[in-house]
Amino acid sequence: MGKRSRRRGEPTEPQEGAEPRDEPAPEGTPLPLRPDGRLREVALLVEEADYLLALYRWIVLTGDVPRAQDWLRREEWPHPDYVIDVYGSWEKFLQHAEIPSSPLLARVREADDERRSVAARQQQAERELARVEDLRRQVETAKRRREAADAERTELSARAERLAGQLERAEARAAAAEAHLAERRQHAESAVGARGEASDEWLAAHEALLYELDTVRAHREELLRQVEELREAAAQDAKAIAHLSTTLSEAAGGAEIDGVAAEPQEPPATVAEAVERAAAQAQHLVFTRAAHEAAADSPYRRPADVLDTLMRLDDLAALYADPEGFGRSLGQAADELGLTWRQNVSELARSRKPHAYSVTHDGERLELGPHVAIGSGSGAGFIARVYLHVADGSGGVPRGLYVGHVGRHLPDTTTA
Repeated sequence: MGKRSRRRGEPTEPQEGAEPRDEPAPEGTPLPLRPDGRLREVALLVEEADYLLALYRWIVLTGDVPRAQDWLRREEWPHPDYVIDVYGSWEKFLQHAEIPSSPLLARVREADDERRSVAARQQQAERELARVEDLRRQVETAKRRREAADAERTELSARAERLAGQLERAEARAAAAEAHLAERRQHAESAVGARGEASDEWLAAHEALLYELDTVRAHREELLRQVEELREAAAQDAKAIAHLSTTLSEAAGGAEIDGVAAEPQEPPATVAEAVERAAAQAQHLVFTRAAHEAAADSPYRRPADVLDTLMRLDDLAALYADPEGFGRSLGQAADELGLTWRQNVSELARSRKPHAYSVTHDGERLELGPHVAIGSGSGAGFIARVYLHVADGSGGVPRGLYVGHVGRHLPDTTTA
């Protein structure tokens, strides 16, 4: 658009090889037309106006001031070399157009600043909402765990009472057996003194009595051990209940929005529902299809604990997402989050059941190893496991924590 022009005010030079005409023209010859300098001035003004029009048009269409390279290799805009040839530099071109002091661009910049401010406030509001949701989840989890701890403590107290009764009966039985044994020994000594040796029947009865006494003593020791374990468990439950009560009161105080208490959410009814909720709420934890399938087969009786564990794993995944690290090992961070972390499975278990410890996600095979234990006791209704794949980003999937199995304990060296 437009050709290269000269700056205004530059003198014109005669063309190379042209001779100056000093001799007057012969009489009767019409004088040649002399170039009018005003026409050149008008051409320069038109070219400058053309470039200014292009500049203003660009600003109206894009809302931004163009750079020289923005007009490079664009046929619909003047070449920046032509503009610089006319104005001396791109900066002088913008100054001539009074762009730095343009009120329109000032309003555009104000609008951009306002947009960024609104976006920042929106992000802050989203973070606050996420924090409120997290507090609500903590309140619900603390309530459930406190109720479960209360029920477990009641159950343990009843069991301790039953064991105490059994212990009393075992001690009475042991005392009776010891008295019977002393009586038999006294009788044996008198019999041996009279005949010189004990009969075979008496020796057999004596051995049976000794065996029964040893059995009673072993049973008593087992009962004593169980009672001691129950007392320790009851003490731990009391501490847990006190801690949960404190957490519940603190979280309940923060889980309000503008003075309105947050609505409690119903706990999940099944492990599959817990996994679905966690997959919908988690921001960093990745769930495989195999995790949902395994959860649908789990009879674990406390799905709310599974949901709580998965959300804590999401917090752990947020820490692990930083490739620069977070200053401690994955196991240490899991312990700090209250997770019962297991670093890996044994190679023997993996070699026996290789297919049980691998899943497929997005066409990639993921090996499972690190896992989290949930619950206590034995049986799929009382314990559950969450098996993970920890990806460092060097393989076929991005860096992160991948949930490969939720529910039943996978086969290991303790299972058939």
